[in-house]
Amino acid sequence: MKKYFLLVFIFCAIQQLSAYSDERAGFTITVNGELNPYRIFSTFIMPGAEVIVSSTEAITLKSSEVSIKSTSFNTRWRATAPSKPGAYSMDVTNQAGKLIKVNVLVLTPLSKMSGESLNGYRIGQYPEQPLRGNPIYNAPKGLFEVTTENQNLMLTPHFSVRQFLCKQAGGYPKYMIVRERLLLKLEFMLERVNEKGYAIETFGFISGYRTPFYNKSIKNVQYSRHVYGGAADIFIDQNKDGSMDDLNKDGKIDEQDVRIFYDIVDNEYTKDRYSAFVGGLGFYRKNSNHNGFIHVDVRGSKARW
Repeated sequence: MKKYFLLVFIFCAIQQLSAYSDERAGFTITVNGELNPYRIFSTFIMPGAEVIVSSTEAITLKSSEVSIKSTSFNTRWRATAPSKPGAYSMDVTNQAGKLIKVNVLVLTPLSKMSGESLNGYRIGQYPEQPLRGNPIYNAPKGLFEVTTENQNLMLTPHFSVRQFLCKQAGGYPKYMIVRERLLLKLEFMLERVNEKGYAIETFGFISGYRTPFYNKSIKNVQYSRHVYGGAADIFIDQNKDGSMDDLNKDGKIDEQDVRIFYDIVDNEYTKDRYSAFVGGLGFYRKNSNHNGFIHVDVRGSKARW
């Protein structure tokens, strides 16, 4: 009987671990400078702007929505985003028939704002000058319009538009933006967490994108990476109860569990595979406003708190 229950336990554990797949495509492409190995990828782009897709092998791009042409022996393609804001897609295949779907998310220009609002959604004001002249703090030229129809669009295999939405009150449409490198970093981190035995298909989110208006209302710093779409506050939530899990299995959920997650990310810092994802890493204990979580961003330089 004991052997039977042991076998059942092992089977259930295997089933749980097998729920996650890294969803790598089997080949890689570069989309406007970002190297993507996953079956789904997204790029946020202004109306009429160019999307350059390349690979080290011959690829084919197809789309009924985006204008495309080959520029270099089928290893480099140039696409022109539609002039109308919205969500479009391209299929990228290699000679073996493997597929990567690229979402081309055309932004609504912030020049269309009325006062501090865009189509009735309060954005607030971005700082007029970037922090210390650093271009990563330039205000975005546009934001992606989120509707009830596209809020569940998968930006990468494990992360959706909905997860990054600002927490401020208000109906649709809403607006947001996410830096492509942050999407890649989150997928990378999800792989590492699953390798450590924490079987999850995505992270729980405390915060993704924030409008400057909302960021100011919660008294966060003016140049928060969240308002530029470059940061996420996340936790490991295997049981999907909306809070950090008891990762060390000591019967309580506390800062030690947050530390385990923090250390998984921090331990990657000196490895070559992490070089593209260097950024901020913050440790947050549970308090009256939120459960424990970590902050990650892609500012390009190391910051810890």
